[in-house]
Amino acid sequence: MTAFKLGFLTHVHGPGKDSTTVLRELLDVFAAADELGFDGGWVAQHHFRDDFGRLPSPLVFFGAAAARAPRLRLGTAVTVLPLEDPLRLAEDAAVLDAFSGGALELGLGTGGANHEAFSAFGHDPGRRRELFDDRLTVLKAALRGDPLPGGDLVLQPPVPALADRIWQSTSDNARAAQIGAHGDGLLLGTAVHDPETVQKPLAEAYLTTAVRPRFGIVRAVFPAKDRQAAQDDLAPALAIHRTGFVGHGLTELVDLPVDDYLARINVHHGTPAEVVASLRADPALLGYLNPDSWFLPVVQHELSDPGADVERLRVIAEEIAPALGWRR
Repeated sequence: MTAFKLGFLTHVHGPGKDSTTVLRELLDVFAAADELGFDGGWVAQHHFRDDFGRLPSPLVFFGAAAARAPRLRLGTAVTVLPLEDPLRLAEDAAVLDAFSGGALELGLGTGGANHEAFSAFGHDPGRRRELFDDRLTVLKAALRGDPLPGGDLVLQPPVPALADRIWQSTSDNARAAQIGAHGDGLLLGTAVHDPETVQKPLAEAYLTTAVRPRFGIVRAVFPAKDRQAAQDDLAPALAIHRTGFVGHGLTELVDLPVDDYLARINVHHGTPAEVVASLRADPALLGYLNPDSWFLPVVQHELSDPGADVERLRVIAEEIAPALGWRR
């Protein structure tokens, strides 16, 4: 049995709903997860979307979530660092971490899923890795309490421990090794990254240098009364999902049968027992978890409602995660 932290990740969907409704419903999900005993709730950042990525400001949302779900740790997976002013991000993160009692887990990425937003911020997406590296250096120094550029000013409020709660995502093995050497956690979870051929090599590269190895591993988890019921629930969302992949040039996924398609995008579904067996067979999951690591199920699809999302969280907390070694 493997000890780990149990969280959940949401990309904050909600097509056809106004933003106020989407965010209030998301707060309800966070509050429910708190009651169910989850260790944390994580969100993805997306800019200028009105359909399937509705949260541009995760730390602002976490200010409300900290009040509704006071026992949850609050993580970003990820904040798009190339589009952030690193000192302002450090200040916002510091304030949130201070009043939440040190609850923030700050996950950072280069923003591949936000490619279209770069021009609005005046940046070239082709420079996103360069921008990421420059901003990460400034952000970490500020969080550690180093003197800021141009004088003796330091970050207020001081939160030096937050510098040890930074996570990064990457699809490059060499960068994974750098992340490990810098002492940061590694987030694994992009849907098109195959666990065996992509995620496992990333994890192994990270472990060759990791100062304090810890993973945040994202998996789509959709328990139901049986596999067909799960597929029936997912079917309308998969149509949207396939269209999105076509827009990103991944046309080879379009004509896959449902079972093959769900396997390709790492969706574990079926009865709780089937989901447990599927997760145990995942080559880039349980073998990499430890007490400092996170298993991060995604239970929200593009068209699901909050009640169904909470029910899936309940099944995960009461049946699936305990069978994998988690304890509330």
